[in-house]
Amino acid sequence: MSVIEGYQIQGIHAKGGMATIYIALQKSLKRQVALKILNPRLDDKILTLFLDESRIIASLKHPNIIPVYDVGRVGIFFYHSMEYLEGGCLETKIARGLDKFSALEIILELSDALYLVHSKGLVHGDIKPANVVFRSNDCPVLIDFGIARSVNVTNAEHKKSNDILASPSYAAPEIMRGKAFNHKADIYSLGVMLYEMLTGKKPYTGASNAEIVANSIRQEIPRLPSEFKSLQALFDHMLAKDHSQRITDARVISRYIKNYLRDHPNPAKTKVKKQATNKLSEQNSTQNPKQNFEKNKVVVEYVSDKKGFGITSAKTLLPLLIVLLAIDIGFAIWYFIL
Repeated sequence: MSVIEGYQIQGIHAKGGMATIYIALQKSLKRQVALKILNPRLDDKILTLFLDESRIIASLKHPNIIPVYDVGRVGIFFYHSMEYLEGGCLETKIARGLDKFSALEIILELSDALYLVHSKGLVHGDIKPANVVFRSNDCPVLIDFGIARSVNVTNAEHKKSNDILASPSYAAPEIMRGKAFNHKADIYSLGVMLYEMLTGKKPYTGASNAEIVANSIRQEIPRLPSEFKSLQALFDHMLAKDHSQRITDARVISRYIKNYLRDHPNPAKTKVKKQATNKLSEQNSTQNPKQNFEKNKVVVEYVSDKKGFGITSAKTLLPLLIVLLAIDIGFAIWYFIL
């Protein structure tokens, strides 16, 4: 396929009902990109959503939000090109298993990104592991703003969710009920992901999407395993059924996790930091031999006690030399006078 001028299609990266994402080479800059092309069979309403997504992402400058490079239309094809992320998605990492420190650091970075999204009066609307992709350096990046909405985050009357197609396992109860929602719906979804990353399973399950939705509305907020007891308060306020009881500001999540990591340091990072410090000390001791010699040099001096010859520093020797020199001068004067 080669329908977008300036891009050389290299393969399919992901495919859905709304769009296909290709791996492509942007010829002008010789860089690999992710090229998202809208399904031309979709109606004008979906087309509008796609254009909105392009504009939304392009307005958000954050290391944990996918950057849009280019947007346009060629015939019936609407597209935008984005950074190509080759580190896999969070869904895969969860399946393989995550330690609690990795999980918390991912949530920390995503909550910071969501604060920017919400501060712009936007709601992502579909926070889930499949929409978190990693760079090669393991930096998590939030993608797919295809159902994002602009809302007034300070207004009690928010957007209706009748046309939201969020994932049942991660969607807030108000969205699944078709009621008004705001940016707190993203906070709920982030809380679901936190639980899943820590435990390896979703907080609410069911044999069908309808049962999952019903359980997420009716069942109590699950308890975290005892080892995560000090995170339960945060989790409870992220998954509150009533959005008025939910965390309002994503920065609260960031601060809570930072405090937790401060009080529960990662042993692996502590070990690496200690090794790095020891290595630096060793390098300093070998890279400045002259300085180290001057600092630690010793001289042999005569000690007039039972110890005989001993080792002392230059600072100790200097006063002794002055005294001996004075005695020699005095003896010389006495000799010549006589």
